[in-house]
Amino acid sequence: MRYVLLLLIIIAVHLPAALHAEELEIVNRPVNTSGMTGLLMTTSPFTLPPRSLEIGIMTLSENSLVPNYTATAYPMTVSLGLSHNSEIAVKSVYYYVNEDPGQISRGMGDTELSYKWNFRPQTEFSSMPGIGLILTGVCPTGDKVSGMNSVSHWGGRVGISVGSELIWEDHIIGIFADGQVAVQDLSDKEFRDSYSLANAGILFPISKYRNLQMIIEYSLRKGKDIFTVDGVDFSAVTVGIRLVSERFNLTLGTEFIHKSQEGFEDSNRMLGMMTIKL
Repeated sequence: MRYVLLLLIIIAVHLPAALHAEELEIVNRPVNTSGMTGLLMTTSPFTLPPRSLEIGIMTLSENSLVPNYTATAYPMTVSLGLSHNSEIAVKSVYYYVNEDPGQISRGMGDTELSYKWNFRPQTEFSSMPGIGLILTGVCPTGDKVSGMNSVSHWGGRVGISVGSELIWEDHIIGIFADGQVAVQDLSDKEFRDSYSLANAGILFPISKYRNLQMIIEYSLRKGKDIFTVDGVDFSAVTVGIRLVSERFNLTLGTEFIHKSQEGFEDSNRMLGMMTIKL
């Protein structure tokens, strides 16, 4: 599966040379599940327009047979476009976990503050992709009693996103990839951890007026040692449909998850996401 991710990253970097990039008639660029402009999981290098506010509410429900549990996350994001091709986002999440036999845990998760700077925008008629810097801080606001926290003291991520939006005949195609390194609790020997995250995806219109889009993504997390509410190492393929308008966006999808940890079998997760630009 990792070769699929590598292939998508190579396409994101090199395909613009084969397809002619022009001024794009984009209806909207919604945020993803982290609050950054992107697909469902993948973060694109593009950003919200300055002083543009976008609010997102989401549901991510995972069903696992081994171990037997159902875990549902209800994230909410508030994103703001800044000047100089940058944006910030705040994300909070509420978790509801039902483990067999009937053991229920619930509570608020940690809070994330993310910043993205598109330091190399994709320009008109350019064959080079846009490139963005991603910075995220994780605040330990999660309910530690119920185990809904992902960090104990602090956490952070840093990474790069690349991608292009291209016109090919009468179609707009978006090709994006991001890679991040995450660290947490480095001052605490018991809870310290570091791991890598990578996503890559393709977006293309399936309707005449370009407001109905299809999303295909591949995600990978590797090197995570501390088990938290976020789960274990995995690779996943996500397929989704997105309806966009000038201000309202609705995305539905399903994610097929392959878990690397012993004792964890593959699972699937349903995703629903609605965002509104104010």
